[in-house]
Amino acid sequence: MNYALIIAGGSGNRMGQDIPKQFMHIDNCPVIIHTMMAFQKHPNIDGIAVVCLEGWETVLRSYANQFCITKLKWIFPGGQNGQESIHNGIYGLKEQGCGDEDLILIHDAVRPLVS
Repeated sequence: MNYALIIAGGSGNRMGQDIPKQFMHIDNCPVIIHTMMAFQKHPNIDGIAVVCLEGWETVLRSYANQFCITKLKWIFPGGQNGQESIHNGIYGLKEQGCGDEDLILIHDAVRPLVS
């Protein structure tokens, strides 16, 4: 199986906004949904996992439902930094049954222009 692990654990303080940048809207859609949509549409991605900033999990799930992101399977807690968030995601996938033969593509939530 092939999984996209999207890292969305950052608070985006440097943006100076009230919400994390991954949840800011661009073209009437949160940035993270633009990113997730690229993997939703890709035929070789079987599932999506998101490492999410604490307290935003319900918002993420609601947006995924609203925008028909059906490949979202798991949401894992973010870490204190990007490296810890990636660690949480990889070990979260392992706990969910992902094996050594599975491929995991790691991508940043605020970089939606992925092909």
